[in-house]
Amino acid sequence: MRVGCPPLASNMSKAVIHTQAGDDSDGKVWGIEGLNILFILAGLITSVGLTLLLFRQPSHSAAFSFIVGSVPFVVLTTYVFGFRQGKPKAFDTDLLETFFFGTGWMPPRSQPPHPLHRHECS
Repeated sequence: MRVGCPPLASNMSKAVIHTQAGDDSDGKVWGIEGLNILFILAGLITSVGLTLLLFRQPSHSAAFSFIVGSVPFVVLTTYVFGFRQGKPKAFDTDLLETFFFGTGWMPPRSQPPHPLHRHECS
């Protein structure tokens, strides 16, 4: 140890740690991205429940119960693979907003004023 001398510069420098923080993926389960698997599972659970509910009633046949009961699963699976899987975030909501209101990918018509510059005009 050096007495009376400042510490060496090499002791003061910190190591740079690369964290690879650029990957913002939500992950995949069985090849299905992020929360899309929850939509498919919700459709599957709803379909099984509806099928069992209809099958227990004597007025419905097994084929009718299966066909009607599979509708939620088919609709949600079509929604996931048609509008969410492999698409940019908020693609589905922007597309639906465009269909209903015509404004999905456009900026707002009137830009709100900047909150700090509001009192300068008065």
